[in-house]
Amino acid sequence: MNLRFVGSAPVLRYLRELHLPAIRECFEDKARQAERETLGYEQYLLELAERECQERRAHRITRLLQAYKLPLEKTIENFDMSRLPVKAGRQVKALLDGGFLDRRENVLAFGNPGSGKTHLLSALGQELIRKWLSALACAWCRICCGR
Repeated sequence: MNLRFVGSAPVLRYLRELHLPAIRECFEDKARQAERETLGYEQYLLELAERECQERRAHRITRLLQAYKLPLEKTIENFDMSRLPVKAGRQVKALLDGGFLDRRENVLAFGNPGSGKTHLLSALGQELIRKWLSALACAWCRICCGR
């Protein structure tokens, strides 16, 4: 699997044409690593494909979060769950699995001004986008968060 004999210029052209930027960036290093570790062709290809998928997933999440203008500072991690009643806390945990989207159920958030409704709904939208439930979550974000 020695790419030095083939030359990397044609490979780079094909990778550019196929729109595979992550593979284009790392295929030479991965080829050297595969030679050192005596990896087979399938393992080499698997590592390249994994890298491309990881990069695309990360870019997609970033793009969706920017497109729906969810406030990135409002996350589940910095939401004070102790402010919620016990029952509401359990419901939030159930909402995080995204099952309500599959069932096409509505989510209604009631509370006094400043009680954290927008923070919680924005955080929930971010989590759903990050969990690959993006198509449904983004439609939900438009409705719930007014974005």
